[in-house]
Amino acid sequence: MIDQRRPTVFLIACGIVVATLWGCASQSPEMEGAESAVENRDYEAALTSVNRALDRDSVTADMYLFKANVLRQMADSTMAPDRYIDLHRRAVAAEDSALGLRSGTRGTVQSARRRVYDREVNRGESAYNRASKHEQEASFRRAIAFFGAAGATQPDSARPVLNEAFARLQVGQTQAVIPVLRRYVGRADTAQKEAYKLLGELYVSTRQYDAASDLLDEATEFHPADQELQALRLNAYNRSGDVDEALVAYREQIERTPDAPGHRYNYGALLLTAERYPEAIRQLRRAVELRPDNAEGQYNLGAAYLNAARARADSVAALRDAPADSLNRTAGAVEAEIRRLDRRQQQLLENAIPPLERARSLTQEPYVDLEGEERLRQDACRALLVAYVQTDRPNRAAQVQECTGLARSGR
Repeated sequence: MIDQRRPTVFLIACGIVVATLWGCASQSPEMEGAESAVENRDYEAALTSVNRALDRDSVTADMYLFKANVLRQMADSTMAPDRYIDLHRRAVAAEDSALGLRSGTRGTVQSARRRVYDREVNRGESAYNRASKHEQEASFRRAIAFFGAAGATQPDSARPVLNEAFARLQVGQTQAVIPVLRRYVGRADTAQKEAYKLLGELYVSTRQYDAASDLLDEATEFHPADQELQALRLNAYNRSGDVDEALVAYREQIERTPDAPGHRYNYGALLLTAERYPEAIRQLRRAVELRPDNAEGQYNLGAAYLNAARARADSVAALRDAPADSLNRTAGAVEAEIRRLDRRQQQLLENAIPPLERARSLTQEPYVDLEGEERLRQDACRALLVAYVQTDRPNRAAQVQECTGLARSGR
């Protein structure tokens, strides 16, 4: 996660910086007070004096550079990560103000920022590696501060931002990680797959499904062959409730990997939810061919057949209840259609039984040891009860009555 680096030797001679920057403003009482406060390491007083000078005096680039220096020294006097990062961010803002007043300071500012960046990255890596070795939460928090400061100092650099996110995860700052990783994927030309996966999982776990879908669309464009990213993307679409988008995403993925049983199963389950039974049956049938031991796949295939049969029954009922003059067909044609639908309904009911029996068998005790598997077994038994009754198999219906759980619950 954190690459080992040989540390860059770096010393900031803050006193030298102050003396170098200060000459032009030495006549201001506020700036003289600020310089004296820095010498006494009273950085709050120094910052107050600098801000007062910026309000009252003729503002110069050197005053802003002095302020940036005070803010960085103030950061070194605290180890609260968010405050530390904020002080470095404010120092960068002060330098930007100096550049706005005198572009000739650009070389000085860039050089100072490179030194600060290298120092903070090296500090962060040392703290992170020490924390990992000794399991020290305090060191992880220091790593957060240092990496965050490096990211604030060089806003175009992605590496410290990613490392800050990893450090925050180590201390359980799940919510705080999301905006950090968002910054990372926004900065990196092609963000690392691990960062996309981590951020996608965090979005899903916090129910930010639309954000997850958008992010993982981007990720799979950069890394189209990565199956974990593809699976995360499909899961995000599933959770979002946007069935149409999810169906498109699954269809694309099945075209890429037609023999992936998980994709076939999820696609079929979505089609079942959308009441597109013929397509659902085709996908689920292929899913259980690829993975016969998937009890949920077997159950959903049986359910797809049952629901398709119920749809035929509804069509038959609608034909029988409709006024004769509204059908634009002869009575004989209507009866023929009803007989055809009845035959198809019976065939679908017959087709439902084998996968439902396999689902029941795959979840038979003593193998059932999870609550979810027990529910699946009961659902399979209840679906079988319906199929047995409607195909005139009373003995088999009686055999599955107990495993439905209905008798025990008094229903």
